[in-house]
Amino acid sequence: MDFGLITFGSLLPDPHTGTLLSQRQRLRDVVSAAEAAEQLGFAWYALGEHHFGERDVIPSPAVVLAAIAEHTSSIRLATGTTLLANRDPVLVAEDYALVDLLSNGRLELVAGGSFYPQAWTVFGQEPASKAVRKRENVELLLRLWNEDQVTWTGQFRPPLDQVSLQPRLTQSRPPLWLSAGVGSESVPLAVEHGLPVVVGTIGRPPVDYVDVFGDYRRQWRLAGRTDPPGRLGAASHFFVARTSQAARSLWSEYINNYLSANGAGAARGPFDFDAHISPDGPAICGSPAEALDKLGRLHELWGHDLHLLAIDLGGIPYAEVQKATELVASEILPHLSGLGTTSAVPQPTAAETAETAVNA
Repeated sequence: MDFGLITFGSLLPDPHTGTLLSQRQRLRDVVSAAEAAEQLGFAWYALGEHHFGERDVIPSPAVVLAAIAEHTSSIRLATGTTLLANRDPVLVAEDYALVDLLSNGRLELVAGGSFYPQAWTVFGQEPASKAVRKRENVELLLRLWNEDQVTWTGQFRPPLDQVSLQPRLTQSRPPLWLSAGVGSESVPLAVEHGLPVVVGTIGRPPVDYVDVFGDYRRQWRLAGRTDPPGRLGAASHFFVARTSQAARSLWSEYINNYLSANGAGAARGPFDFDAHISPDGPAICGSPAEALDKLGRLHELWGHDLHLLAIDLGGIPYAEVQKATELVASEILPHLSGLGTTSAVPQPTAAETAETAVNA
């Protein structure tokens, strides 16, 4: 299994000290953390894209990834996610081809649409059009990256007449993943185009996502595809310290600060930290042994082979983020090499096997 870090550039006052970094310093910390992640052995470093809220400061991951590309050499540089449903796919294709070139073929683009209403309002788009926009833009992006010249007509942008995208990707195969969630339209779209998927697993109990992972594999089989299923990724709000008590004591105020800030989505009741990090909760917090145990149980539940960890949330000082990251690298990563093997992937049922044969 591959492990990586994901950040949204969260910029909030430290709830203990009231300290608020400048936007420039926060972005410099994001770049520095990517350098450190590569040195510590993480496989991915991913940037989220958020617009117009007060909580996060990365509306254009491509710009920041280009800066990171100049300070790293091997770590995969990812988005988590690019709001492809909201953006012009021609500009996305150009911007991220540049990132792929600057990074010497290390781009991984995870495509989705905005979860928050501000982007839809400001961009003058209907939230109800998300699924249709995502499909149209994914299919156009793939054509722009795969074909030398594209002539195309769609619903949401002007037509193209023999457009040749420049620059070209370094990678021979488009490094495109789709983001998905509970009830997502992304699974059939991903299966249709043979794309891997990252499931947004940060907001619900882990058991709620079992059907998303399973449905992807099931639809892949029933589609009669002869190629192996694409990779599957997940993500968690995450924190570790030497002891469970230290981790809980330090992190509780920061994760509450993050989830309570503007941009956290629908209003919720009082934050139950213990439930949030419990075995049945979405987040991981504790000692390295506790974190290892929960990561293993999540893998047994989902059978995924990529996990992204969101550590730098809620105004937590960069020094504390680095301590936790180094602890993951030294105490957790060495013990996870056995995860992500094919033996962990659920096998088809007899009914599914029969249905595949009928549809073949």
